[in-house]
Amino acid sequence: MAALPPLDPPPARPPVLASPLALDTCRLIGANPAGPVGARLIDACGHLPPGAALASGAERDALVARLIDGATNRETYFFRDRRQLALMGSLLCEAGPTRRDATLALWSAGCATGEEAYSLAITLRRLGQNVSVLGTDISRSALAVAREGLYRTGPMSPCRQVGAEDEADLPLTEDGRRRVADPIRAVVRFAEHNILKIAPAPLFFDAVVCRNVLIYMDDAARQAAFAALGAAVRPGGLLLLGPGDSAPPADPQQFGFQPLFRDGTGLFVKGNADDRPAGR
Repeated sequence: MAALPPLDPPPARPPVLASPLALDTCRLIGANPAGPVGARLIDACGHLPPGAALASGAERDALVARLIDGATNRETYFFRDRRQLALMGSLLCEAGPTRRDATLALWSAGCATGEEAYSLAITLRRLGQNVSVLGTDISRSALAVAREGLYRTGPMSPCRQVGAEDEADLPLTEDGRRRVADPIRAVVRFAEHNILKIAPAPLFFDAVVCRNVLIYMDDAARQAAFAALGAAVRPGGLLLLGPGDSAPPADPQQFGFQPLFRDGTGLFVKGNADDRPAGR
């Protein structure tokens, strides 16, 4: 039997060219064009109707917001790494305000759909602390979910780590979802914000939490974001990064930080770890 002739290799797919709109949006949020978020932005812009990328003013703003909503990663859940949250909470209690009526201010930067911001509030309130939590994100649709405070349940849902001990703070609704209890909602607020910009009010926080956000940025954006996040931490306050951010984009000491704890994540104190203030 005669040998079959070799098959011709399939034609190479032409590379998807990044449009100016895609690159502008990448620069806006610091996304690495070669990374997953950048790739999704480039692909989405490649499928826009003719002329859509030429929009200006409010129309362009709405288009960019839709692109960001579709490209950003919102994978998060309640009480992600409880051990880590408990450690941070105990450190904040040790060095926090001494007046009973004082309030700890926390910033959840890149909060996605809000589970982390609510988890921070629950953790600190269970430790007897008054707390105010600001959750920020660049995705408007994610913030809409966060403000509603209503989450689906199931094995891979945002409530997959919620247990019986959390029932008071995250009670079940009649349709099987979980709603954030009013006392928790009352101490958490959400705002649209780009972490490459100066921190939102109150400008200085007892702790800034930004987990698994910097990994999607290019080097220059990570440096700028780390500087902005670090500047928002009060002296003696904490900066908590995620597992993918355990190697900071810059030397933390350059921004006045010392490592406190590292085990799959990075926890840093602003100033000397041995000289943390016992109050304000």
